[in-house]
Amino acid sequence: MSMPARRLRAYAACATALLGLAAAPAAVAEDIDLFTGLQSNAGARPNVLLILDNASAWNANAQVDCETPGVVGPNNLNNNVGAEQCALYKAVSDLINDDNTNGKINLGVMMFGGSNNSGAQFRFPSVTPPTAPSGLVLLDRTTGGPAMLDFIKSIDRTKDSSNNSQVGGAMQEAWAFFSGKTGLSGTTYKSPISNPCQKNFIIYIANALNNGKPQDTGQDAYNKLREAGATAAQLTPIPLSRSNNIDNWGDEWARFLNGLDLNAANNAGSTTATRQNVITYTIGVTDGSKQSLDYLEFVNSMASKGGGGNFTVRAGDDDALAKALKDIFNEMQAVNNVFASVSLPVSVNGQGSYLNQVYIGMFRPDGKARPRWVGNLKQYKLGYDTNGNLVMLDAGVPGGTEQTSKSAISNAGTGFISPNARSYWTEDPPKQVASSSIVTDWPADGFWKNASTQLRNAKDSPDGEIVEKGGAGEMLRADYLTSQSGRRLLTCANGKCSKGTALAGFNAANKALTEGSGPSLLNTTAADVANMIDWVRGKDVFAALTGTDPKKEAEPGPGGNVTVRGSIHGDVLHSRPVVVDYGGSTGVVVFYGANDGVFHAVNGNRTGAISTSAGTVRAGGELWGFIAPEFYGKLARLYNNAPEVRLTGSPEDTDEVQFTPRDYFFDGTTTVYQNLSNPASPEVTIYLTARRGGRLLYALDVSDPAQPKYLWSKTSADIPELGQTWSQPRVMRVRGYRSPVLIMGAGYDPDGEDSDPALAGDPTATNQQGRGVLVLDAGTGDVVWAALANCSGITTGTCVTIGSRAIPSDVAVVDRNGDGYADKAYVGDVGGNVWRIDFGALETDVPSTWSIGKLAQLGGAVNSNDARKFLYPPDVVATGKYDAVMIASGDREKPLYSLSQTPGAAQNVRNRFYMVKDPNVDGKPPATWTAIKEADLVDATSVAYRDTATASGFYLVLDPGEKAVNAPLTVAGYTYFGTNTPSKVLPGACYPDLGEARGYAVSFLTGLGMNNGPRYVIFDNGGLPPSPVFGMVSVTQTDGSTRLVPVLIGGGKAGGSGGDDKSSLGGQEVKPASAGKRKRTYWYTQSDKT
Repeated sequence: MSMPARRLRAYAACATALLGLAAAPAAVAEDIDLFTGLQSNAGARPNVLLILDNASAWNANAQVDCETPGVVGPNNLNNNVGAEQCALYKAVSDLINDDNTNGKINLGVMMFGGSNNSGAQFRFPSVTPPTAPSGLVLLDRTTGGPAMLDFIKSIDRTKDSSNNSQVGGAMQEAWAFFSGKTGLSGTTYKSPISNPCQKNFIIYIANALNNGKPQDTGQDAYNKLREAGATAAQLTPIPLSRSNNIDNWGDEWARFLNGLDLNAANNAGSTTATRQNVITYTIGVTDGSKQSLDYLEFVNSMASKGGGGNFTVRAGDDDALAKALKDIFNEMQAVNNVFASVSLPVSVNGQGSYLNQVYIGMFRPDGKARPRWVGNLKQYKLGYDTNGNLVMLDAGVPGGTEQTSKSAISNAGTGFISPNARSYWTEDPPKQVASSSIVTDWPADGFWKNASTQLRNAKDSPDGEIVEKGGAGEMLRADYLTSQSGRRLLTCANGKCSKGTALAGFNAANKALTEGSGPSLLNTTAADVANMIDWVRGKDVFAALTGTDPKKEAEPGPGGNVTVRGSIHGDVLHSRPVVVDYGGSTGVVVFYGANDGVFHAVNGNRTGAISTSAGTVRAGGELWGFIAPEFYGKLARLYNNAPEVRLTGSPEDTDEVQFTPRDYFFDGTTTVYQNLSNPASPEVTIYLTARRGGRLLYALDVSDPAQPKYLWSKTSADIPELGQTWSQPRVMRVRGYRSPVLIMGAGYDPDGEDSDPALAGDPTATNQQGRGVLVLDAGTGDVVWAALANCSGITTGTCVTIGSRAIPSDVAVVDRNGDGYADKAYVGDVGGNVWRIDFGALETDVPSTWSIGKLAQLGGAVNSNDARKFLYPPDVVATGKYDAVMIASGDREKPLYSLSQTPGAAQNVRNRFYMVKDPNVDGKPPATWTAIKEADLVDATSVAYRDTATASGFYLVLDPGEKAVNAPLTVAGYTYFGTNTPSKVLPGACYPDLGEARGYAVSFLTGLGMNNGPRYVIFDNGGLPPSPVFGMVSVTQTDGSTRLVPVLIGGGKAGGSGGDDKSSLGGQEVKPASAGKRKRTYWYTQSDKT
């Protein structure tokens, strides 16, 4: 047996293997353990029920020109039903003729019943009520597909027509079919659900023609909805602006089916089961008449409340109808076949300058646990859908108007990008820079023609949910398709950066890389170093080599003159893109790190190119990339694509395969500081962090975005206590120090914190790095002030000694009096402590007078289930009498379920959300201050908190195993934060199982949910939701005007039904309940004009 086959078999067995492995705590862990190679359940083909409106309106006149002869019968020619026949035939033919979709969908067709049937009747498979079909038909090209095509050709507008269109009754019939109950037709069904991972869908094609309309009469549909178990809220009629169809129950049934769990009996009490609801899509076929508007609004309501999408097409346009069907089938397939990335960093343009540009960095792990992961940066925008809801929108049709944009988030329950969405910059074929000509040698049949079927097709557009398609990744491939020599990859001259020394090229002409110790620094040989450098630059060097190590595989490129590798853009895992609007002819530039070893600077404009001394850079194109010398030795592993990545549940090492923890680069979040005090010569500085990439911090001058300059860097050699740089530096001004400073946590200690429990469960042990807070001069990197467990090696500024645990968190800065200078800051540590740092109030309050103290002690010993960690910063709201400090605990680095009963193991720690009151608003805490304990707080989990003088705040107890996994953000009185609860690994569960992700919205004054409703929404598809983002964004309204809109991304929307509402990437408009007086605690804008 070959090793690759053995490895694949090992990963297929992970689902059951982990059940045993979970009993023993892992030696080390990190958040990518969520991606353990668990495979999707193969039997989970979606069940799709197509309901075709066969009432008299399908007889409406329409021109039909079907490209396939013999599909439309003579009785259907020149009628709308003929166009629908043709469209169905096209869509099904494409499904079964495409290897990616052949045999992947179970399908059946219902139509309205006869005069005595107020429900509906199965037409395919063909049965006569009360006989029930044996099940849906698998659409494959051998049996089911041809049978479906024959049925479509047999449809006849006379023999198959109905004298009613009781939509509510048909939806009841669909419910009966999916749930195994009795329908209004009198038919008792057997549920088609045979697998706990199956998704279920309805597609209703409505004929909004002539006088076509839903015709529910009597109370049958309502009575059956009540009998099915609908709540009072679910029985409340859905209001429609055009009230003619408000008494029809089709949209209420769609709402009920979307909220249902058809497997509720088996799922009761389970922490692993997948809720099996039914999602409804609709297609409204219209002649454009005013009479059709009522029906179109009704079917749109069905889709909106049913969790799917609505499409509107003109009668007779069989191409548009076929495309709508294929788009729907694509979304359904994405739910079952596509692995979407998790913890996607989202960045609304700028920190204070909010243009309508939303950037998403993304990644997809390698399915064979190899270290080379693909990634991309893509751009979308915010706008309004047809229901007036704020959503994330795609770029629309290439070359089309803004009005062609559509919702970018899938409605099919993935929580990720719709397969039909096209991000900005994406086009196929791409154009040459500043030209309408196609890129020379771009493959006419698509770049991905030889790639895995996982990519769905060979084209980049639409890129949809496929990570490596489109976006900045495609622009790199387009620019360097046949030669990578022009790519501007930069590094430090002579392997060490010095201020004032120009950055050198990372290329084979750089003798510091190719001669002397260069090959050794790159962890390769003198014979192979040039190939490796070319590979890092983007060339698929293995395509031209023979007789090499079989692991060094050529990538499946398109051939011909193309030499660029498809993996040229690596994964953007934890790095949140930061954006600078330079204005003028430059516009927007995006800076971010990727785990391909490169820190990228990309033209972030939607369409405008940037002219530089090095040439013109297209929108989405790379201005330059930077590779730090500290990362040289890691590049060889990407080049070799080995050794494999060790994760929890990885197989044991063998002679052929040794698993090793994953390598990272600039994987932390970047900070930008823009100084506009001299408008003629603005200064822009970016600060690069590495997270697990290392114990280092870099500062680059990007005042000229095309010519970066090294300013300074700090490593653990300079600051021995510096841990892995997880904390995003915050730029601030303080009294008593003339220059801007950075404040950040001192770092993460992997040796102490990756074990489970932390510190190996030894309550006498302590972290060895990252213990404290650093304040650095933003211009020089020198220590201005520090509070550390070990001050050795600090040669500048003031350092005070504290007894904290490691502090990987960002620091929350507060300017209570609004004078532009920070008064104080708050931060938590991995021991559950919250620290307060006080700065000066006067210019004479030099750094030596600053102080730090413990505000609250909310954790416990590492060998107890109170061993709470704060990995994310608090959010602070200044009230009249106190500062409300909101913080949530959780160890996201232990994302898997564990059977361990060891106290202190992440699965057993009971995490909390806290609101802690700091009453010391006018100065430093008194010398007699004692840290707030949990006993000083009120448990508001079950009863609303009422502010009292005796209580120091409140807390909410999270569910067992639930962990806070992002930073809280308070907007309009509610604090938003995300959690994940691992799923127990059981045979038959649905994989990849990314746990249950929740988006909380909690009143920071009472602990209640919004409008006293649920505190959280469950995000589609689980995972680790990114931290929510808020800003005032200029959004185009439905009338074409623009206005500033308060926008929250990633907060979720309790009670919502659209794709954005249940996606951790979704946007929503914030509508404050009142317009009371508000002020900012600290506003770090990207510009400093002082």
